[in-house]
Amino acid sequence: MKKKGQLMPIVLLVGGLIALLILSIFLMIGWSSVKTATDVIIPEFTSIGVIAPNANVSEYAEKVLTPMDLIIQNAGLMIGLIYIIGILGLLSMAFIFRDSSNGWVIAFFVVTVIFLVMICVIMSNFYEEFYLSQDDIGSTLRDAGLASYLIIYSPAIMAIIAFIAGAILFSGGGNNGLGV
Repeated sequence: MKKKGQLMPIVLLVGGLIALLILSIFLMIGWSSVKTATDVIIPEFTSIGVIAPNANVSEYAEKVLTPMDLIIQNAGLMIGLIYIIGILGLLSMAFIFRDSSNGWVIAFFVVTVIFLVMICVIMSNFYEEFYLSQDDIGSTLRDAGLASYLIIYSPAIMAIIAFIAGAILFSGGGNNGLGV
């Protein structure tokens, strides 16, 4: 049995889940700030009109800022989909790293999963403070249903993903009975 390198799969899996959670929270808060700013700036640019004989700012803003505004408006959905794809990608890492089955590795995995869920609780509460606020950022975060749902319920989601990853990681070695 391979004794070396059994720690790295667990560190990569749990570290990737933590990094994914933190990145998605900061992306959502940053996106809501940009969306709040563009909700104010874009209508102002489209109402300016002609400022010089051949310079119609409203026309230019409509051609340039409207497509950009559509991307900004839908960024919350894109962040939620990236979060789901990231979780599935990290879960697939469990299939790649499933050749370790020592007792200490299982214990280390359980401890790191408990640590992961605690971090998820802390980050979920941090995000929920922004989510429940009555300012523009809070209302923008409430409009992004998928990503906000995933971040707020991330402790339960990460516990389920960690349970599935643990079942995959410790379900057996690389030999599938066919000698391959």
